[in-house]
Amino acid sequence: MSARGERTRAHLLDVAERLFAERGINAVSLREVRIAAEARNTAAVQFHFGDREGLFLALIERHMPRIAEIQQQLYDRAVARGTDKEPRALLEILVRPIADYLTLGESERAWVKIMGDFASQPDLHLKEMVSVTPEAGLRAGAALHRQLTETLPDRLARERIIMLAQASVHLIADHARLLDDPVTSRHHDATDVFVDNLIDMLTAALFAPSTAPEGETAPPDA
Repeated sequence: MSARGERTRAHLLDVAERLFAERGINAVSLREVRIAAEARNTAAVQFHFGDREGLFLALIERHMPRIAEIQQQLYDRAVARGTDKEPRALLEILVRPIADYLTLGESERAWVKIMGDFASQPDLHLKEMVSVTPEAGLRAGAALHRQLTETLPDRLARERIIMLAQASVHLIADHARLLDDPVTSRHHDATDVFVDNLIDMLTAALFAPSTAPEGETAPPDA
């Protein structure tokens, strides 16, 4: 691709990122992205990305390798310290990279908001969540799952991991919105305080005793 083509692609991606963060993935059409980007070629978005899924995948490729790097560093640090079996350390590996990422700039905060919207999709399945989770995150999640199944049925352990992932992304995305809102009257903690408190809360919730009736079953995730 020519240098001009690369610039056009990056600009379209910048515009889509901003619109998706402001309004949600499903509320923005490819036509709106093209118009907002002032692209004269009516097929510019389709040429560079194909469709909405291709555009979203391009955003994943822009951001997730950097989040994966932060997560791998946390995982390696936990292994070096011998804390990689401790529940709170495992939760930190899963949660802190996204919270740290939003502090890096406007584009990074936009991506965290988009992740929050993605996690809220009503037809989202486990396999789709796994597909965008870095390797270190998968290892930490698997370790937590093994610990949970010592006291919980497998289906409940899986459901808690899924709810934890969704809740943490939602809450961090809300924190990103607060940081970007200059007129909000709602108090918000500094990001370090916010994320430490969030990890403490999620650790307690994840390992809370279950009152669900034994033998109750749920359909497998498709």
